[in-house]
Amino acid sequence: MEAVDPQAPAIPAVPKLTIEKFADAGIACLKFVGTIDEAFEGKKLGTSTAGDVLVVDLGGVKKISSFGIREWVDFIGTASKQVRSVILIECAPKVVDQLNMVANFAGTGQVFSFYAPFRCDYCDSEHRVLLQLDRDHAAIKSMKLADRPCPTCKDSMYFDEDGATFFSYVLGQDRFELEPAVATFLAAKLDYAVADLNRKLRVDKVIEGRTTYLRFAGDLDRTFPRDKLAEGLEGVVVADLVGLGRIEPAGAAEWRAFVQQTTPLVELLCLANVPPTFLEKLATRPDLGAKGQVLSLTLPYTCGGCGTTSAQLIDVSEHHEVLKFATAPELRCLACKHAMQCVAGEGLMALLPELPKPTASTELVKSIGMLRERAASQHKRPSVKSAVLSAQSGPTPGARSVLLVPFLAALLAIVVAAGAYLVYQRVTKPAVKGAAITARSTPVRPAWIVNDTPGAAACTDTVDKGLSCVGVSSPSAHQDDAEDEAADAAYEAAANAIAVRIVDPAWQAGVPSIYAASRDAKLTALDRDPTQTSARRDVREARHAVAQALRTTGGSAVPAAPTARYWEQTGGDDGRRTIAFAQVVLSATELASLVQTYRTPATALGATVVPAFPLVAWRYPRAERGAIITALASGPLQDLGLAEQYIVLAVGGRDIGDASAFAQLVNDEHTQLVERGGTLRLKVQTPDPAPREFAKKLEGKPVEPTGSGKRPPRGSGTDPAHGGVNVWDKFDRGKGRGREDPNQ
Repeated sequence: MEAVDPQAPAIPAVPKLTIEKFADAGIACLKFVGTIDEAFEGKKLGTSTAGDVLVVDLGGVKKISSFGIREWVDFIGTASKQVRSVILIECAPKVVDQLNMVANFAGTGQVFSFYAPFRCDYCDSEHRVLLQLDRDHAAIKSMKLADRPCPTCKDSMYFDEDGATFFSYVLGQDRFELEPAVATFLAAKLDYAVADLNRKLRVDKVIEGRTTYLRFAGDLDRTFPRDKLAEGLEGVVVADLVGLGRIEPAGAAEWRAFVQQTTPLVELLCLANVPPTFLEKLATRPDLGAKGQVLSLTLPYTCGGCGTTSAQLIDVSEHHEVLKFATAPELRCLACKHAMQCVAGEGLMALLPELPKPTASTELVKSIGMLRERAASQHKRPSVKSAVLSAQSGPTPGARSVLLVPFLAALLAIVVAAGAYLVYQRVTKPAVKGAAITARSTPVRPAWIVNDTPGAAACTDTVDKGLSCVGVSSPSAHQDDAEDEAADAAYEAAANAIAVRIVDPAWQAGVPSIYAASRDAKLTALDRDPTQTSARRDVREARHAVAQALRTTGGSAVPAAPTARYWEQTGGDDGRRTIAFAQVVLSATELASLVQTYRTPATALGATVVPAFPLVAWRYPRAERGAIITALASGPLQDLGLAEQYIVLAVGGRDIGDASAFAQLVNDEHTQLVERGGTLRLKVQTPDPAPREFAKKLEGKPVEPTGSGKRPPRGSGTDPAHGGVNVWDKFDRGKGRGREDPNQ
């Protein structure tokens, strides 16, 4: 028998369950591998979840114990409250069994893909086949799966489960597709395949002065339209690769040919948001050509504190002195503030020294985010003419609803030459189908109503270069409810119009991204199912919060009540319904004043802030006042743990009114605490749902002792503060109480 060395180090036990964390922007992914049992702290993990979308990969789950189910239900229930949506992918057969048996196992989440068990009798082997709700919905609905070739012996293998039982849970779901941002996150950011995710390349183009912006989304393959893209290019070309997925060899060859074609035509070819796969395959000096340069790239980092792996955007110009030594910049996790470590492979890091230092201007780099949003809005934008005609003519029998995808706030204006018509909201089916108007507030519909589509909100330019914003309610059984809903929609449209007119790059880069995803998600949910009560409530509550914030922070420039109102009643088969219209008018002077109010920054302790903008209420309904941090340099506030896009609500228990009030209050508070000591406390709205308190103790300056520092002799009974009088005698203490003067 072999002897065991008692001095040998113990081999660490292999954990039963490992959870890998990935995150980027508002999307997070948790990948489970192993056994889920009582050791899994479900509620703790669920509480730490944050973001807009949570993707849970369950392909590596081997077993789930009874106590593990309890912990899992705690996790999924808690996490569902922290994010907008939860998506389960690659669910192992063991997970599918629990979905079929355990109530609330998926919480509010949706199953996008799962593994079905197959068996081959010829070689006596078992295999798993991945099914997706978007691609395989028909087969799932039939509860029958066709035989497939066995990967081992190539003979036929069959579905080894009862279809009615195995598909019982997923049959209750409708067919759905991954949101483009989620698909991009899984395929591009993490090189993560959801089955055979193969996205056709889309290129959006924006011209701004002498800059041509190209936004790529999808896979780079042989269909890459290099000739069409290269035709007519000139000036500075920015290729934004933020949505680029897989790169096939044929696609790489087409890209190299595109670079060769454009090099003689352009001044610069700038690549932005370059993912690791592109960097490895197409970012060498020969690939970039004489005029190509990488402005920014993404590298994978893992946080030493929370363990999250995320793609971090690196500005090449800012960090070139570090990158040229094949070293990644030192970064800290925005969530827990711990140091992060770059986990890119050696091959990728070896390419960094070859990158030339960019010569593009700082203004060009800062404008990329704005150009990206403009490109996104152009891609989603329908024609205004068709929207207006649809709203004015009403629906034809059996006509489908017309949906205008909500535009991202600050950059989503549709400008029509006559009247500069701006559309901001979703447009759904007009009026109550087949119902005649039985009553109206005035004999003739006012001329300021240009769209009668329920739920719509739009702004038009007035003759004096002001704004006329009109909101339309959904059909309501109560007139007052309809009028309130219409007013909130009009005020929200006005807030959108103000955002469009704030052209400051720093503001556009820091503020709209706080609320745009939440706004888009809520409106999209309502567009998907206008009859869903929760979706209608979410939109109405958000609009109400925005309207209240605009009236609160806009001062006298915002009318306290709508400028005009109008309503119509119908008597359809389902009873009387009221559709209300509200108009909010802003003069040119009032509009300019509001733009100036919300864009004017203030600085304090290294932070640059602007007033809280009303549209932030789409994400944070209670943050109607405060100061948004748009830039943060080293200083006390950075040391406190604050970050850009945080909203400071209060300092030392005193609420913040706007940016200038914050600057004065925090400067005064910090000065006093540095002098006398104490704790600097800030109430801050972070990406977490509830506000957090940030606090740091300041020691203050040392106090010089006064006088001799000697105490009076014990028993003297005198106190200098009372003129040497025996205080006990002065206040006649002890008399009649059976207690003697302690000095006697």
